[in-house]
Amino acid sequence: MSRTARCLLRAPLWLTLLVACAQPGTDMIALEGATLIDGTGRAPVRDALILIRHGRIEAVARVREIPVPRGARVIDLVGKTVIPGLIDAHAHVEAWAAQRYVAWGVTAVRDFHQADSAAWTLREEFNLGSVLGPRVYSAGTMIDGAPATDPAATGVATPQDGRRAVDQRAIPGADFIAAATRITPDLLAALVDEARTLHMVVAAHLGKTDALTAARAGVASIEQGSGIVQAVSADRDAVLRAHDRFFAGWTAEEQAWARLDSATVTRVARQLAATQVALVPTLVRHETISRLDDPGLLARPEMDDLPSGAASVRGVAALLRRSGWQSRDFEAFRRSRTRQDQFVRDFKRAGGIVAAGSDAANPLLVPGAALHGEMALLVRAGFTPVEAITAATRRGAHLLGADSLGTLTHGKVADLVVLNSNPATRITATRDIAWVMLRGRIVRPDSLRAAWSGP
Repeated sequence: MSRTARCLLRAPLWLTLLVACAQPGTDMIALEGATLIDGTGRAPVRDALILIRHGRIEAVARVREIPVPRGARVIDLVGKTVIPGLIDAHAHVEAWAAQRYVAWGVTAVRDFHQADSAAWTLREEFNLGSVLGPRVYSAGTMIDGAPATDPAATGVATPQDGRRAVDQRAIPGADFIAAATRITPDLLAALVDEARTLHMVVAAHLGKTDALTAARAGVASIEQGSGIVQAVSADRDAVLRAHDRFFAGWTAEEQAWARLDSATVTRVARQLAATQVALVPTLVRHETISRLDDPGLLARPEMDDLPSGAASVRGVAALLRRSGWQSRDFEAFRRSRTRQDQFVRDFKRAGGIVAAGSDAANPLLVPGAALHGEMALLVRAGFTPVEAITAATRRGAHLLGADSLGTLTHGKVADLVVLNSNPATRITATRDIAWVMLRGRIVRPDSLRAAWSGP
């Protein structure tokens, strides 16, 4: 009997055709024996076989369901778990962080705000492979109301200004539009309309617009849980006015969560989920801000990954000086955490789309590592570990509009993470990384760390 005939007897026809088992396994990698969490949300699969050629997945099956082509490089992963490459759905990418992301298994990032020249340069270097780093999807510079909160953002005073700002980002090929805190409802409507005309989407970090208004206007995502208290709080007008000043708005919104009752949180979560807007809650950002007075955060192992010049992450003292936050503020922020977790949980239970983002690099938010913190906090909020991993894989790919990312199935790119244990039973296992595959290339975190910490 020919080899082709033997293959046809041993495997389902569709798998046999995909693998083309009569052909030799030239340039093929076979990952054999791991538990697979594929990012779709399905239960983990034991004894998985993943066949990869030229940076793409050719087939996924169980061991012995299909043959491994002759000549393939077989890697025994018995006892390991494989998950898709992680996607940070809300980040602020800096050049020094490139290899840090990869070492932590983050293979794609959604860069929310960057000075335009830096944004396009970083995206090109990362995406073309001239720098070892994750795939970058960038908005360029945020669009804000005038005057802009961030000096690097573009402030717009009229709807027409907003439309021009969207057009200016479409020219260099921005992947999405980022709207910032001082964007009012009339300005937001113009941004969304112009972006839709150009086949782009708007992600919104809200302040002077509430989340329900923004979702009904057609934004693709609500960032950092913003705008929610403005939709329902008795302090709505005070919170909206507070956003005339950056830290005043941030403080008022963060504290207002604690004054929401459980029934109100559930109601607005269901209303927001019904709009089909995605939520990027960045719980790790809220948690970290609530604990800025805890010196133990500076001693976490991931802080060792930082270069000495990483002021964006190390700059806690500078943030405290600018914000003026005191112990009573941190106590208020911590009281709000219960309601923030409840909102994310209720939103997900109502069918809402939750994607995992970290807001790194920012004070004490280490690029790469912070996304693992986000997954752990999603579990603490009521997600299963598999749901949290899905939020950091398939849901992130949904926001990026990247059909080839986020799951480990036939035809997807070979971005994946090999873990030493199973995160389906303990979410912190996502931190225990054996190696990472990026664009079909195997990268070992220990080698990266040795290189950047060496002389």
